[in-house]
Amino acid sequence: MADELQRYRALERELAGLIGPRRFEPAVNLRLERIRHLLRLLDHPERDLNAIHVGGTSGKGSTAAMAAAMLTAAGQRTGLYLSPHLQVLNECYQIDGRMAATGQLAALFARLRPAIEQVGRENPLGRPSYFEAQTALAFCLFREEGVEAAVVEVGLGGAGDATNTLPARVAVLTSVGLDHTDILGGTLEEIARVKAGIIKPGQVVVSGIEQDAPRQIVERRCAEQGATFRQLGQDFGVELQGETFGVILPGRRYEGLRPALQGDFQRRNAACAVAAAQALEPDLPQPAAREGLARAWLPGRLEVVQERPTVILDGAHNPTKLRAAARSLAQLYPVRRRWVVLALKSDKDARGVLDLVVRDAEQLILTTFSTALWEATPPEALAEIAHTLAPDLDVHIVPDPLRAVEQALAAAGPKDLVWVTGSLYLVGNVRQVWYPLEDIVRYLGDRKGG
Repeated sequence: MADELQRYRALERELAGLIGPRRFEPAVNLRLERIRHLLRLLDHPERDLNAIHVGGTSGKGSTAAMAAAMLTAAGQRTGLYLSPHLQVLNECYQIDGRMAATGQLAALFARLRPAIEQVGRENPLGRPSYFEAQTALAFCLFREEGVEAAVVEVGLGGAGDATNTLPARVAVLTSVGLDHTDILGGTLEEIARVKAGIIKPGQVVVSGIEQDAPRQIVERRCAEQGATFRQLGQDFGVELQGETFGVILPGRRYEGLRPALQGDFQRRNAACAVAAAQALEPDLPQPAAREGLARAWLPGRLEVVQERPTVILDGAHNPTKLRAAARSLAQLYPVRRRWVVLALKSDKDARGVLDLVVRDAEQLILTTFSTALWEATPPEALAEIAHTLAPDLDVHIVPDPLRAVEQALAAAGPKDLVWVTGSLYLVGNVRQVWYPLEDIVRYLGDRKGG
């Protein structure tokens, strides 16, 4: 166990060493020169992939996981690349629904390291970033594993994201919302143009976008690129069937579907996932769609980790996600008193998020999180906003996230609800209360990928 944990920590340090002193600079990080240079030195592993590329503001991780699970159930050797991870790097790299083993990732990264350093010497923009190296690692893993179908989640934005080097056959845009506005633009139209940058000639493009203007931008981009545009609610749809639902595609129906992921909003994500998987695998069997959706799961998405009190971890970090999560919680737990533990990245719409959170909270505990990639909003600043929105709400500042959760658990009664939200990084920090990192690392070592 000690050796396995040391191996994991060493890989974590190696990748973290690629994070620059200013963490994230859009003018440098949202460019493709370095990742293209790196992939060229690695003999272009991305070109061997039969892939689905999944972007959007909300729902892209869930959609990617569901599409991959259906393709695995259909008998395809499937690779899934997600970001960010909550607790362990291995979460980002999955083969047939199993996280890659640390040893395999470490060995692959050791082979990538000389190419990374060569890019650093030769490229005017310097060494590849943390995310660029992770993306190249995923592509090399998929090539090594003989992946027949790859599902790749966009990291940030679209056009300048490192994953946009992928010549995918299918692209998915789940939604467009106001998030990362300081980087991607301050309007839905600006953000839609950035996200539509993943659309390439000849693709099938699956859209779950609801707003007219962003949808039209994506449709125009498809016409310019000679891509086939398929819009949820127009070219394919969802049909409620009691406790299950169906997805109706042109000339094909999938019925009796029930995702493992909670929340009514997951039906839209599932519909986009079914449409994307079927576009990549036209003969996708009905049982594979059902089985894949029933198995697909992601930590930190309305995840119940404890009962009495019920504790839900949900990394909703923008008003769109918070609104959907709050609506689902109201349906699932309609009469529960609610203790909210919240932290936010510094670039998030704090007022928009807090306005949704304070309405039904019994108590709000504001905290922070630990990650080398991003800064958290000071909880004192969040408290000021919360007091203006709900002057009578009981608000506490507990900077340490583990102590914030402890306080909520101590105050909540057995029939109450503790909701940890606002950031996937916060969820990752506190999830170790129920799933210690050491146990996860040991499990991956014992299973050689789990």
